Amino acid sequence: MDGKTIDKASDLPRLVGNVKPGVKAVVTVFRRGVTKDLPVTISELEADKPAGKVVKPPAKPPLAGPAQALGLAVSELSDDDKKEFKVKSGVKVDAVEGAAARAGLQEGDVIVSVGNLSVGSVKAFEAALSKMDKTKAITLLVRRGDLVQFVMIRPVH
Repeated sequence: MDGKTIDKASDLPRLVGNVKPGVKAVVTVFRRGVTKDLPVTISELEADKPAGKVVKPPAKPPLAGPAQALGLAVSELSDDDKKEFKVKSGVKVDAVEGAAARAGLQEGDVIVSVGNLSVGSVKAFEAALSKMDKTKAITLLVRRGDLVQFVMIRPVH
């Protein structure tokens, strides 16, 4: 992408996520033995619209601190969760409300990174959030099933 080699498919979403919407780029693909340059315009991914009212599970209260300010409650991934979600690290979303719900996050999503910082534990997640500018949108790399996508949580002013 724009002359940068992508070694793994999982690197592309992070690279694209660092580009502002509206920027034009060139993606070079190798298809059927031929290299081809494709012009693309980066655009913002619209959040999934929740099917209905988001219900918080009663078993886990929201976290205190930066996660609660975004409307998130998260927990550690077990080794079985990591295998199921096909990730090496991340935190599982247990409850969603407010800004996080408006951004399209759902219970059961796995947050892999905050900004460009990988998060392997709730403590690392909280630390990464605390470093973010609270007046600007926060970008999360999220895995839902086999889909990996960036989600932007916008603060309410």
